[in-house]
Amino acid sequence: MRELSKVFQGVVLAERDRFRKDPAPGAKTSGGKPTPPPVSSAYGGLVETPEAYLVALWRHECERVFCDKLTTHGDKDWADDLITKLIKDTYGPGMAKQVSERLYFVDFLREPIFDDETGEVIEAHPSFYESTESLASLTKVAMARQVAFNEASKSLKLELVLFEDALKHMMRISRQLSMDRGSALLIGVGGSGKQSLTRLAAYIAGAFPFQIQVTKTYNQVNLFEDLKSLYKIAGLKGQKVCFIFTDAE
Repeated sequence: MRELSKVFQGVVLAERDRFRKDPAPGAKTSGGKPTPPPVSSAYGGLVETPEAYLVALWRHECERVFCDKLTTHGDKDWADDLITKLIKDTYGPGMAKQVSERLYFVDFLREPIFDDETGEVIEAHPSFYESTESLASLTKVAMARQVAFNEASKSLKLELVLFEDALKHMMRISRQLSMDRGSALLIGVGGSGKQSLTRLAAYIAGAFPFQIQVTKTYNQVNLFEDLKSLYKIAGLKGQKVCFIFTDAE
């Protein structure tokens, strides 16, 4: 039941403006924020109706909550076939055809929100959980965020090549950071880009990335001091924090 609730948590995150073709002028989002115009009137993929959009969202959340935990291609294929069968048996072949091409949902497609009168940034990282038209269009958005990261960072520079698998992994990390108390265990060979993808996802989410600096004298007292500083950032400043630590640390 706990895992099932995570599926619906993702469904609830989705913005309502994508379930209607023409959002009402001045409409508010579920979080009370003004509704900016959607990135595109298209849902993405083969989806043509709001109903199919909801089913595609449910499929995406099932894959993130359940399928991402599976470790073999055989298990992942079995889960994919099961989800496809459930959609076809419940909603018919027409609906199954519309969602046969996966939609990918992210919350960083929209540009920062500015005050029309003062020009000040109201929200630097607006979070609107919605589908992307295609992975190609999402790659352009992610690469633009990487360029912005490199311009803002004085020391660390990212030189990621966001091929399809890397982009999908970054999307998964970004989804976790968009949720309260989100966490992820990243497993892979050294040098595969786990930390770099996480730092990019943290920047996109507007989270403060933190990683302890292990030295010969680093001990429990130092760890508590580091945690204390993170509590100040998260509690007093109200800023998101992305705590990165490796198996060596």
